[in-house]
Parts: sequence; C-alpha cells; structure tokens
Amino acid sequence: MCRYIEEVNALGEREQQVYGVLTDYDLSSWTKDLKTDYTRTSQQRTGTPPYMAQELLKGTSTTHLYRHDVESLFYIMLLTCGRHTFGHAKEGAGKETTRQMVMREGGLPYEDWFKASSYTVLGSIKGTFFADIQDIDVSPSFKDFRGWLLKLRNAFSRGFTAKQHHAQAQCFLLEEDQTETLEGTSTPATFDEETLGGYVNYSTVVEPTRSLAGELKGLVIRYDHLNTPTPSLSTLSGTTRTDA
Repeated sequence: MCRYIEEVNALGEREQQVYGVLTDYDLSSWTKDLKTDYTRTSQQRTGTPPYMAQELLKGTSTTHLYRHDVESLFYIMLLTCGRHTFGHAKEGAGKETTRQMVMREGGLPYEDWFKASSYTVLGSIKGTFFADIQDIDVSPSFKDFRGWLLKLRNAFSRGFTAKQHHAQAQCFLLEEDQTETLEGTSTPATFDEETLGGYVNYSTVVEPTRSLAGELKGLVIRYDHLNTPTPSLSTLSGTTRTDA
C-alpha cells in the first residue's frame, strides 16, 4: 500500500498512450504489517493533509486502509480539476508555446483545506463535505471529470453514512439489550471497514471510466479487473506474499 498519495506523486507516463504512475514509496507498507507493526496514530497518519483521508486526519481510524488511498486519489482528482486550468506558455526565447496546467485565477475552491489550523479541523471540514453532499467545483478545462468525481464522492458519502448508521444501531442494541433494530431486522455485528460497507473498492474507481465522455472517452484501464486475473505479487517483487 502506497500510504503517501498526493498531487506531486501521481504522474503521467507516455508510452504509446498516457498512463498514470504512482511514485515515492518511502512510506509504503504491507497491509498485514500495518495491523501489527504500526501501532501509533502518527505511523498511520502519513501524507500531505489536503490529500489525506478524513478518518486519518481526525484519528478515528486506527489502521491505514486501502480505501484511504482511494480517498487520496479522489482528492487529487478533485483538487486538480477544481483549482487548475490549462494555459499556454513559452519555455524560453525562440521556443514553441506549450500547453500547460496552471492555477485558476480568482478565488480557488477548497482553499480552506490548505489553511486548516490542524489535522482534526481539516478532517471535520472533509467530513462535512461528504455529509452535506456539497457541490463539485470543476474548472471548464476539466468538465469531463465531473461525472467521475460525482460518482466517487457519492460512493464515499454513502459509505460514511452506512458506517454512522451501523454505529448508531449498535449503540441502540447495547442500550436496549435487544437483538433487532427498530425496523425489526437484524443488524450485522460487524461493519466492513475495508470497503466502507461495500461502497468503496477498486470497482468504485474503475467502473465510472467505462462511461466517460469527451476527451476522456476510451480511457485505457491498465488493470481491468473484469477481464484480467488478479496479478500475483511474485510477479512484482519475486516473492509469494499476497497481502499487499
């Protein structure tokens, strides 16, 4: 698991097509080790605050999970599409003008994410962003990303809501010493933290790409989980370990 996903670490690599590449694995860890060898909050809370998962910022999650990295990817897309546009600039005298990504002019959206006074405050701001289903502010240059961002935001919002409802139901059962909820249906004893109750996983990120339009239509999926067997880590690292 990377555990350090931010804008400067998500790069593009051009072969015959452009591919996304994650760099800087200094803080990466095996998921199994995260649950046994990293016991302090500071060891789980890695990254740059605006791109960090809200639960890690607030300290309400004791383990860095796969979905926390997915949440960081969402923030990269959101902040890039919301705070940037494309402009043209010359790299030097006599050189051709090139198309470059630049900051938008005027007031930038999500500016409070970069100015929050503490991790906890920023975590609360992000929690409100999901709870209130706030609008997605995207610059015209990145309008084709809006649908993708909305689907990712909604998946997280539903997952956080499901987690809250589960916790409330558990408290009710504990206080009332009952075995059923008010609706008369049994409440699961555990909640799937890894996927926020099944709302956030690899498919959450990949599936929306199949219906992208505009310049993003036909976006290449390097690992298509529907048509490609899950890769063995022995292929990547020369080991047989499969808990990453």
